[in-house]
Order: sequence, then structure tokens, then C-alpha cells
Amino acid sequence: MGLFSKTIRTLGPWGGYQLARQICRTQPRILMYHRFSNPPVKDWASPKYFEQQVRHIKENYNSFSLVGLMQYKREHGHMPRHAVVITVDDGYRDFYHYAYPILRKYQVPATLFVTTGFIDRRLWLWPDKITWLLSQVDRIPEAIKIGSFRSGAGEVNFETRPLYWKQWIHHALSLPDVEKHFFIDQLASGLGKTFPDSIPPEFEPVNWLELSEMQDNGIEIGGHTVTHPSLGRVTKSQAREEIFGCRDALNARLGGRCRTFCYPNGQPSDFRDFLPGLVQEAGFLGAVTAFPDAFGTREPMLMRRHVSGDDMFQFFKSVSGVELIGLRLRKEVRMGLSGAVSGYAG
Repeated sequence: MGLFSKTIRTLGPWGGYQLARQICRTQPRILMYHRFSNPPVKDWASPKYFEQQVRHIKENYNSFSLVGLMQYKREHGHMPRHAVVITVDDGYRDFYHYAYPILRKYQVPATLFVTTGFIDRRLWLWPDKITWLLSQVDRIPEAIKIGSFRSGAGEVNFETRPLYWKQWIHHALSLPDVEKHFFIDQLASGLGKTFPDSIPPEFEPVNWLELSEMQDNGIEIGGHTVTHPSLGRVTKSQAREEIFGCRDALNARLGGRCRTFCYPNGQPSDFRDFLPGLVQEAGFLGAVTAFPDAFGTREPMLMRRHVSGDDMFQFFKSVSGVELIGLRLRKEVRMGLSGAVSGYAG
């Protein structure tokens, strides 16, 4: 832990968080979640801590959905004070079971970004395929070789499974979209496994009726493409199909309305300079990345987000603005976005 974090851990509860809240009162913080579970799962959010976080936001901040935030800015010409947005990616069913009831209880809006092909159950999300493969074996009998990729043989257990997962995910993310799916199929073949025809229960999405219910009760249903590719590794025409196809599916199933967008994976390598323009052309009012830096919400089609989950220290850093202040003091801007930022005209 760095000196800045150590200082904040000490001083935050003694007024540091409140001071950051005042300093950042005109700078919205967008929080990012993915999965929810009870009992808790590492790196996911559990109902116990999520309820504490939602209650804290309700009592100390002005909560918005992302589209609500962008509409406020359009109407007033500036961002609201003390604004916080809760966003959740992908569209897993655990959001409906664990997070949605808490948000509804406290009347706190949020934005759920969904992958429409996933909601249709025409596909399951590709990282889950890698997770599933590793859950099906307790040993990799011989080294896996796929093109230039090499993965060693060995036991697959509590300690090694995350290491294999990171290696395989990292390589998949480095590949063009078609090659990525070929790579995952080859992994399955090498392990002697066949993917189920239907999405396993632990990876299943919400359905359209549940999305409609949530949309009627304060949850914005935003766009997250049709098939969840890295948009930095597809052609411009493919990116258009993913973005516009997602918009069309949402409007056809949930009614036409203003929405916002989330870039899949959302790291600097997942961007191309034409993407913000396509998202804007599709009619989305704003879009978010999956990392924070000093830009904050400065670019409406490239707004940064702060990670949250069961780590309450990370939550308080994110929601109070402490993390944003630290990033700006360090003038930290993630490399790889210069083209995307300069290419977006507003």
C-alpha cells in the first residue's frame, strides 16, 4: 500500500472523506460493479456490504442513473453537486436477485449495462467459458500449445486456478475477436471438454421481463454491445454492428428511450479513435470506460469509473473523491487513449 493510501486509511474516517467530498462536489463519481453473491465471493459484491454502500450514498450524495446524470447536464449546462452513479456491467441474473432489491428499498437509481446477445441467451460471455473450463479439471496433463501460446501442465487447485485464469484471459484479450473465440474452443478441445448448449446457472443472465420490471423502477438499462467483443479489436463496420445492434435490441424489447453505453472490458487497449463518434451517432448520451484516471467525467463519451465491491476502504476512496484527487495530483492519465480522446470532438 502506498503512502497516499496509508494516509487516507488513517485520516479518511476523521474528516478526510468529508473534505474530499467537498473538494469534488462538482465532479461526479461513477462506481463500477460486476457480480453479486451471497455468501461473498472474492472480487464480487455481497448484499451485506452493498446495502451499507447504497445507504451511505442515499444519506450523503445525490444519486443518479448515468442517463439521468447526462440529462441533468444537458438541461442545466453543468453537472449536479455531490453526484454519484452506480453502474453494473453485463447483465448477470445475480444483479436482479441481490442488488436490485436493495436499490429499490432505498430508492437509489442505477445503470445496468447489458450485452443483448447474452440476454437473448444466444451466447454466454467468453470469460465465463474460461472460468467454466477451469472448474471442470483438477489437472492439466500436458502443456497446452495453441499457435504462439504456451500454458504449462500441472495441478488445477485453489492456488493455481487463478493463475491459469489470468494467463488465459490475458492472451484472449490480446487477440482479434474471431481468433479469441477460436483460442477458447481450442482450449476446450485440448482439455477434452465440450461447452454446454445452454448457459450454466452460475453464469446465466437476467431476462427481458426482469429488465422491463427494473427499468420501470429506477434502473436504466444501458448498452454493452451484442456479443461483448473488445471494440479495439474489431473493424469499424463490426463495431457499428455491435453498438447499433445493441441499441436496436434494447429499444425493440424495452421501448425507445435515452440510454448510455459501456465499452466491453473498457481498458485503454479496447479503444479505437472512431468509437466515441459511433457511440454518439447511435444516440447514446454518454459512455464509460472501466478504469479511473485524472480525466474523470470530462469527456462524455469516455467517462472514467471507479471500482467498488466489498472492500469498504476502496468504496470510500471511490465515492468520496479521494481516489480522483490522488489521480489528479499525480496527473495520471492512462496511456493508449490519446487518440480516442483527441479524436472525440464533443
